[in-house]
Amino acid sequence: MLRLFDAHTHLDMQHYKNDLDHVVQRARDAGVEGMVSSSIGPGSFRRTLGIVKKYQGIVFHTAGCSVSQLTRDEADRIIALARRYASQLVAIGEVGLDYYWVKDPAGRRAQEPLFLDFIRLAEELGLPLVIHSRRAEAEAVTILEREFNGDVLMHCFDGKPDVVRRVAENGWYITLPANFGRYRNRIRAAQTLPLEQIMLETDGPYLSPTGERNEPANVRYGCESLAELLGMDAEVVAETTTRNARRFYRV
Repeated sequence: MLRLFDAHTHLDMQHYKNDLDHVVQRARDAGVEGMVSSSIGPGSFRRTLGIVKKYQGIVFHTAGCSVSQLTRDEADRIIALARRYASQLVAIGEVGLDYYWVKDPAGRRAQEPLFLDFIRLAEELGLPLVIHSRRAEAEAVTILEREFNGDVLMHCFDGKPDVVRRVAENGWYITLPANFGRYRNRIRAAQTLPLEQIMLETDGPYLSPTGERNEPANVRYGCESLAELLGMDAEVVAETTTRNARRFYRV
């Protein structure tokens, strides 16, 4: 059986409300040793605390926000919660910049002070950062290169080749979603970065490789696709990406 790790999902979302026990069990049956559930707001944060407590040692918590919709009040509440429960977190994020949903220049600029607040929070708590950078990969990398010295994971990475090279040179990580083979930039990134800088994720319930609701058990599809792309054994890809996730999240 493959030894897998889902480095980024959202188990507190309503999509899993009625069958989370089965979702976690299916993941374990598929060889998933661990799952990192990313909260995206104050309510999401509290729900995820309960999930981590129930599935201790299997599910881990990284605290972030829905960057395109975040208000200053919500950011302050998330930061306060993160400080209070810092010992129960494995990273800060997903946080960053979203230029996909936010089109106007003023709205894009308004995200940067909030991004910086979470960068400083990660430094304060001594935690790594998980980055959301949809259509803003270069801009997010520029800010990180200037402002942060810790470990960085570019979640669901879709950057262009020049940004991939910067990520590689900085020694940062990327995650590839289970359906990454549908995206040219993600395929190129997988071929460019060393396997030691790659993790696998589902981003469940989104980005399904099957057309149905996505869930952590589906991380195996990403593993198989990556193994085929690189001409490697799936077991080697699984072991390496799992080791990368455990190293990054310190679990």
